[in-house]
Amino acid sequence: MRIALGSQMREMDRITIEEYGIPGVVLMENASWAVADKCAKRLKSCGGNKAVFVCGTGNNGGDGFAAARILKIRGFECVIFLAGNPEKIKGDALINYNAAVNMEIPIINDISQAEKLLSETDLIVDAIFGTGFSGEPRKASAQVIDKINNSGKYVISVDIASGVDSETGHASDICVQADETVSFCMAKLGNILYPGAEKCGRLNVADISIPYQVRESVGINISSLDFEEAKALLPVRHPRSNKGTYGKLFVIAGSHTMAGAAYLSSKSAYRTGCGLVYTCIPAECLNTMQTILPEAVAKPVESVEGMFCKESFVQIREDLKAARAVAVGPGMGQGKGVMEFVEELLLNIECPAVIDADALNAVSRSPEILLKMKHMPVITPHPGEMSRLTGKSVRDILADTVGTASEFARKYNTVVLLKDARTVIASPDGRIRINMTGNNSMAKGGSGDVLTGIIGALMCGIRDCFDAASLGAYIHGKSGEAACSALGRYGVIAGDISDCIPNVLKNME
Repeated sequence: MRIALGSQMREMDRITIEEYGIPGVVLMENASWAVADKCAKRLKSCGGNKAVFVCGTGNNGGDGFAAARILKIRGFECVIFLAGNPEKIKGDALINYNAAVNMEIPIINDISQAEKLLSETDLIVDAIFGTGFSGEPRKASAQVIDKINNSGKYVISVDIASGVDSETGHASDICVQADETVSFCMAKLGNILYPGAEKCGRLNVADISIPYQVRESVGINISSLDFEEAKALLPVRHPRSNKGTYGKLFVIAGSHTMAGAAYLSSKSAYRTGCGLVYTCIPAECLNTMQTILPEAVAKPVESVEGMFCKESFVQIREDLKAARAVAVGPGMGQGKGVMEFVEELLLNIECPAVIDADALNAVSRSPEILLKMKHMPVITPHPGEMSRLTGKSVRDILADTVGTASEFARKYNTVVLLKDARTVIASPDGRIRINMTGNNSMAKGGSGDVLTGIIGALMCGIRDCFDAASLGAYIHGKSGEAACSALGRYGVIAGDISDCIPNVLKNME
C-alpha cells in the first residue's frame, strides 16, 4: 500500500485536472459516491435512516455536500450543518452546495442548534477540514467538533478526521474522533501515524479515478507492506537444500543477568527459517543457553563481570568469517568493555548486521562508526535509544518519526527501523515503509529481542537489508497479533510472540 502526504495528494488533484482534463467536480463526485456508499452501509446495518453532514467551506465540505445529495437520492434523510460562512464557498464545493440547496436538503448554520441536531441523527459525517489542515481549529469549528465528539453517535470522516495534520499525523487539541474514515486515492500519512491513526478510526481507501500515471509522477516514497507484498519478499525454500543454504547467523547477545535476550533472539531466528544460529554469549551463560535452546551452537567468550569485553572479540574473530549476517546487542548490558567490544565488532565484520539495544547504546557514543562499516547495517532503536543516537528529545522524535528516521538513515548510510505503534523503516536512498501490523499486547520486555532475531534470519536470505527489516517488522507484528488472539492483550510475553512465528510464516506460504 502506498501512502501519500496531503501535499502530494493536492498535487495529484492539480495534475489530474490541469493536465489530463478531468474536471475537479468529477473527482469530487467520485469521492462523494464512496462516502455515500459507506454511509448507506452503516445506516442499513444499524437500522437508521438519518445522517447529519457537518461541512466546512472548502473542498472537504464540497465532498460532504455531494455525499448528502447522493445519500438523499438513495432514500435517506439528510441534513447539512454548515461550519462556516456560506459566502466563502467557491469552485466545485459551491456547485455541490447549490445542488444540495436545489435538492431541498436542510442546511443549518446556527451553532445553537447543533447539539440538538446531532443528538437526533443516526450518523454524523465529518467533512470540515480535510488534508489541508494544520495547527488548531478556530473557536467556531472547535465548538462543532466538541459537539460531534460528545454526541455519542457513529462518525465517518471524509478523507481524514478533522483536526489531524495529513503530513505528520499530529492531532490538534480539539479533533474529531471518527469511527471510520474514507480516504481518497491513497491513505494519507496522517491516517497512518499516531495519534492521527487513532482519531481516524478504521481506514477505508477509495478509488476516485486519479490516473495511474499521475500517482507515479509525484515522487511518493512511503508505503506499507500488505500480505501479498510481504509474501513476495520471503526467502525461497528450495527442494534440494541444507542448513548452509539458509545462512549462518551469529547472534551476539546476553550477559550474566540477561541470558534470556540471547535465547529469544536465537530462537526467533531459527523460527524464521535461519539454517544455523551461532549464539555468542559470555561464558557465564553457557549452561543456561545449552539447556533452553540446544539447537543453537553456543560460542562462550571471555567476559568481564559477566559482560562482553574487548578480548571477547578476539575469540570469535575467525568464526565470524563464516557468518552471512550478525545480530548484536540484546541484553549485553552497558559498560566500557561492552562499548569496546561493539566498536571492534562493527569495524571488522564482513557481513551485514542488525544492531539493537545495548549495542546501540554503545554506538551512540560515536554514531560515525556506522559509516565505517563494510556493509550497510540495520539499526532498530526505540525512541529512547534514538534520543541517545540523535540528541533529540523523545517528545520531538515521536512528533516526527518519519523525519527523524529518514534523516538519520541518510546521514549515516544506515537502514533505520524506529520502533513505535507504527514502526518506521527508512533507507538511505529515501524509501520509507511504515509497518501496520502488531498491537499493544507486544509492549513487553523482550519483544525487541524477538524482532532482532527475525531480522537477522531474514538478512541471511534477503540481499536488500531494507526489505529484510521491513519484512521482519511485518512478521513480528503478525506474530504479536496471533499471540494476542490466543492469549489476550494483557498476558502476551515475548516468548509467545516467538512461538507464533511459524504459524505466521505457514500462512504466508
